[in-house]
Amino acid sequence: MDYFAEQLVKKENSTKDDMKRACIIVIAITIIAISIFLIVFMGIAIAIILPFGAIWGLFYFLKMLRVEYEYSCTNGILDIDKILGKSKRKEMLSIEVKNFTVYGKAGTCPEEDEDNALVTFSAIGISVSNSQDDEEYYAEFEHPDYGKCCLYFTPSSELRSVIEPFLSRELKMQKNK
Repeated sequence: MDYFAEQLVKKENSTKDDMKRACIIVIAITIIAISIFLIVFMGIAIAIILPFGAIWGLFYFLKMLRVEYEYSCTNGILDIDKILGKSKRKEMLSIEVKNFTVYGKAGTCPEEDEDNALVTFSAIGISVSNSQDDEEYYAEFEHPDYGKCCLYFTPSSELRSVIEPFLSRELKMQKNK
C-alpha cells in the first residue's frame, strides 16, 4: 500500500512583492512612453514593437510573482516544490523522512547551532492555510549538498499523518512522550 499526501500553500504577498509589482508597472509605462516619443517625434517606425513587448513583459513578470509551494510525501520521501505563475516548477527539496534527526512543532524544537548551516524552505512569508490545525513544524536533517539543515514548513494534518509513520524510531518515541 502506498502512502501519499500533498498540500498546496500559497505565498502571501509581502511589501517586497508589492514593490516589485510597482517597479514592473513603472518600467512598462516608461517603455511605452519612450516608444510613443520615438514614433511621434523622431519618426522611428520600428519603435511600434516596443509597447507590445512591454505589455507582454508586464503580464509575464506579474504572473511569475504568484508563488505557491507544493508539499508532497510519497512512501516516506518529502518533496517540496516552488511553483511560479502556475506554470514553472522548481524542485527545492527532496528528502527521506527517516533521515530527520529532529521533528516537531517549531516552538518546541531546540535552538540551532551557530556552526550549522540554516536552510529555510517556505517558512517566512508563507500562509499557513485556511485550516485551523495547520501549525508550523520543524525538521532537522543532514543534506548531502548543504550539510546540516533545518526545514520550517506548515504541513496539514493529512500530510503529517503520512510523514509520521516513516520517522525514525527515536523520533517516534520522543513524540509519544
